Parts: sequence; C-alpha cells; structure tokens
Amino acid sequence: MLKFLLIDDDEELCAELAQVLSFEGFEVDVAFDGLEGLQHLQQKQYQIIILDLKLPGLNGFGVLKGIRKTVKSPKVLILSGRPLGEPLLKEDGLSQDEEEKILNMADVVINKPFKVENLIQKIKALALTIVVDK
Repeated sequence: MLKFLLIDDDEELCAELAQVLSFEGFEVDVAFDGLEGLQHLQQKQYQIIILDLKLPGLNGFGVLKGIRKTVKSPKVLILSGRPLGEPLLKEDGLSQDEEEKILNMADVVINKPFKVENLIQKIKALALTIVVDK
C-alpha cells in the first residue's frame, strides 16, 4: 500500500483529500504546516507527498528542498493556489529563477482549484512509477 503525506494548511481540503485517497486504497497522513510535514518525514517513509506552497512555519519551497535531501526521496505533487509564473510575493523570499529551479524538483505541479478526478489521475500515474519496498 502506498503511503501519502498531505501537507496543506487548508484543513477542509486535507480532510476531503484524505478521504478520497483512503477510498482509493492509499494510506494518508496529514500535516498542516511545513515544519510538521518535515517531522512526519523524519518519522515515516512516504512514497508520495502532496504539498502546498504557501504554508505556515516553513513554506512549501523549503519543505521541497528538505524532501529532496533525503536518501530515498518520495514523489512530490505540488498543489499551488498562486498561478505559477506570476510575480512572487516578497515573503516568499525567492527570485523567479530560484522558484523555477525548486519547482523543477517536483514531479507534478497542479494549480488550485483543481478537479479531484484530475488529481487522482495524476496520482495514479505517479504511483505506477513507484516500487514499494516490502
């Protein structure tokens, strides 16, 4: 069974996605900020991370950089509420080039709002590329 970590500060979205993913047969843990997400990653191995970019504590860019430093890096699907390519906010602390470089570390990027069916299709496509340790 594939293990997911969903990192997003929108608790309602997390509850809905966790329910849908569980129904699809996946195991799902949830973190509501970037630091909590990294703590989960230190305690458990996940095959897929669903990551929001705008998070309290540590933003998604910082989380993604941390994820990619792990030995057995999971697949990362980014959910972004800000249309990619738009000018960055000062609090993001990244140049456009830095943002692009970090986003290229993700396996899939989806803009919010999204259709759940499209998300599930992307997840299933990612899942086909994963070999699960027994």
